[in-house]
Amino acid sequence: MSPIRKFSSGRGGNPTVRNIDNDAPLEMRQEIVDVIFSIAEHTQSWPQPRQIYNIACQSLGIQAVGNPAAGLRHALGRDIAPVDWQRVYDLICRLWLDFETQGFGTPYREGINRVLAGYGIAWELDGNGQLTRVLPPVAQAQVQSAIQELNAPRFQAAAHLFDLARDAYDDRPRRDRDACANAFDAMEAVAKLVFNKPRDTFGQVLRNVPQSGSLKTEIIAVLDAINTLRNRKFGHGTTFDLSSAETDFTYIACVGGILLFAR
Repeated sequence: MSPIRKFSSGRGGNPTVRNIDNDAPLEMRQEIVDVIFSIAEHTQSWPQPRQIYNIACQSLGIQAVGNPAAGLRHALGRDIAPVDWQRVYDLICRLWLDFETQGFGTPYREGINRVLAGYGIAWELDGNGQLTRVLPPVAQAQVQSAIQELNAPRFQAAAHLFDLARDAYDDRPRRDRDACANAFDAMEAVAKLVFNKPRDTFGQVLRNVPQSGSLKTEIIAVLDAINTLRNRKFGHGTTFDLSSAETDFTYIACVGGILLFAR
């Protein structure tokens, strides 16, 4: 287990609200440097501090110093302070590959995620070295379940649409309209396939569902309301004006719809 923020990490929970998605606080940048060197300084082979320092500098577009007087930690801490906030997250993803290749991907990821959580950052580093937007645990479990369900070959088209939705949801800045539209399209694709109605609209599919008795009437009404929301707010030719919270609701509701139909 990573020693980073071992006391203040909340025993694995998120100690703060995850609402910072357009900044990399200066204090957090220094803690990121600590994560990097806390691993590199204790390896007997590779990556060692000098190598990691060189990679980090070049990744940030900075010329590495041959022998910084105050040490490598100080040098990188100084160099990372003034860069644009997006470049800090670029560096996090860039270094993951080097640590993962040498078997240190897990402690690196754990340390980085504890720091991100401590500062309320809206993303965390996943097992593939990508920054993904943090969702409440129950919602995140639903997303993972949807990914697993859509792995079935018959759902290939829907899986592609859901990938597009996730990419838009995780983007910086988040592309709210694309996240809603693609999540809905993925749900619609699953429904059309399950009920063998490839030419029907989602509304037409829903009107045929009660005959099979597979979904409660009240659930169908909820799904129909989401269809109405799509037609009015994020379908073709509409004006998108959903708030951030309304985008979250729509995205997760479509994930729930995918699971309802796929199962």
